[in-house]
Amino acid sequence: MCPASLAGFEAALGSLDLAGVDAVAVTGHGPVFCAGADLKVMTEATTLDQAEDVARQGHAALGRLAALSVPTFAFINGVALGGGLELALHADYRTVADSARALGFPEVRLGLIPGWGGIPRTMALLGLDLTARLVVTDSLAGRTLSSQAASEMGLVDRRLPEDGFLQASLDFAVGILSGTDSDTAHLDPSKERKPSGAVAGFSALDTIREKLDARLHGAAPAPYRALELIAAAARAPRGTMGQEAEIRAFGELLLSDEARASIYAFQLTQSMAKKPTGRPAVEALPVRSVGVIGAGLMASQLALLFAQKLRVPVRITDLSQERIDSALVWIGAQLDNLVRGGRLTADGADAVRALITGGTDKTVFADSDVVIEAVFEELDLKRAVFAEIESLIRPDALLLTNTSSLSLEAMGAALNHPERLIGFHFFNPVAVLPLVEIVSSSRTDEATLATAFELARLLQKTGVLVKDTAGFVVNRLLTRLMGEVLSLIDDGGDPDVVDHALEPLGLPMTPLQLLQYIGPSVQLHICEAMNRAYPVRFGVSRSLTAVVAAGLPGYLDNDGGISPAAAALLPTAQPMDPRQVRANILAALAEEVTAMLDESIVAGPEQIDLCMILGANYPFHSGGLTPLLDREAGTAFHPRVRVPVSASS
Repeated sequence: MCPASLAGFEAALGSLDLAGVDAVAVTGHGPVFCAGADLKVMTEATTLDQAEDVARQGHAALGRLAALSVPTFAFINGVALGGGLELALHADYRTVADSARALGFPEVRLGLIPGWGGIPRTMALLGLDLTARLVVTDSLAGRTLSSQAASEMGLVDRRLPEDGFLQASLDFAVGILSGTDSDTAHLDPSKERKPSGAVAGFSALDTIREKLDARLHGAAPAPYRALELIAAAARAPRGTMGQEAEIRAFGELLLSDEARASIYAFQLTQSMAKKPTGRPAVEALPVRSVGVIGAGLMASQLALLFAQKLRVPVRITDLSQERIDSALVWIGAQLDNLVRGGRLTADGADAVRALITGGTDKTVFADSDVVIEAVFEELDLKRAVFAEIESLIRPDALLLTNTSSLSLEAMGAALNHPERLIGFHFFNPVAVLPLVEIVSSSRTDEATLATAFELARLLQKTGVLVKDTAGFVVNRLLTRLMGEVLSLIDDGGDPDVVDHALEPLGLPMTPLQLLQYIGPSVQLHICEAMNRAYPVRFGVSRSLTAVVAAGLPGYLDNDGGISPAAAALLPTAQPMDPRQVRANILAALAEEVTAMLDESIVAGPEQIDLCMILGANYPFHSGGLTPLLDREAGTAFHPRVRVPVSASS
């Protein structure tokens, strides 16, 4: 909803002649009820008055609906997000089509709060716990409600079939107005409607705040402001919470760097997924069957993803039938988990399970359209695998490598058809992280590249085209970060201070937690590869080498502190200023981003940010990476994402 549509809605309500009118209803078109405010227009605000006016306009327009002297209805035919859901909440009664799949408040994830009365109105219906879940917890996680969930929790009054939804909604309204329908008689418009969830006290808010502190360390202001408004709504008598606190919070947040970065990140992930940069304007080749080389954890994840999303036969091969059998057992267990979680039907799981077969005979790849390898990250091994496979597959079949850092050019040097080889790098866990780094060599042809982009889309992933260089984007940046951290530790820096120095930025893990997740031997292998490619900026850590030699799982113990075994391998720790540590790490990242852009590793800083959001799970408030560096390290990769100078006036 833009200012013009809000003004039009308010004017339309103001012009109503209610004489002889029993009720007023609002509904949407097609699959959308109302998708909320126009983010582009909102970010044009440069002063606090302009930012607050965005909230005031919404309150004025939606308040017209709430103030009508006749009962009001919202017939939610589809998506109702943000201001769209707030619109529905200003009506007295709500129906929802059973096909609606996205109801919720995305504002906190965007660095904002629901600014058009959503918090007090949700509180009135659902109580404190559910309001905090919808506005804060679900929003940060990017979760929305299905029509069924919205109905079960009491956010809507009736869930109706999509077929004939409008007529069924009108019938519902008639039942409300006449009181003759036994199913609707209890919904008396003249009586106060009680929340379906009682206000259970403020301990729930304290728990959420503690989790926010552990995760964000205060880096993103929006969830904290939302909790304050929820607490205020819980304390205020019903319907008495003033609008001014909400309007002021919305205005201040809209002018924050974190909100601008979050909105940029949201728009980036949406636009790049729909129109990826670098996709050739040629037709993609069909993918009717897939081969997976390897039966380890990554290969098993890939086999499950291809079968589940493409619904085509997937064949796994490995040197050992025992490894194949273990992979199939793991895949079956994952399918069972999906069924138990309600994300897949039993019949759907059986259908996927039947598509995945495995064995040691690689001749089964003869009719595969795509074959992807997921073997150990060793160039000679991958070369040998592709040399064997190329002789078994059709000349037009594609070869994909899941390499995380190795040269595609070197990998395909001895192939008869290097034009059909392409990098297709997934991130772990495959089912969760949406990024695929698509790596093209100088010999990759356009049909292969177009097919890789289309395959990423069919797998519901976002493909980002990256240059064939060591580490590509995500691993290069994370390894530079890790290298700076380990260098400081090797030189005697207090490892606990160094590890936690980035916490005020609200990143998903500390560096040593990330290293523990990756595994020290894998990280050492990556560091060595990056050192060979860029010896000036990437070193090989002495302490990491010692940790690997000692067979330790990393530097940390089970409680997240430095383990005694790791501490024994480190020099005597010296006091350090965490602010200086943070500045050093960010300066190293800024240097690496500059080098990557100079080398044209990607088309621009937007692709770097997209990779870090989707592949490294960097939160929206970071903007990916370059907006974070702009505001924390004084760079100017993305000045448009920052708040204009006039905002402070």
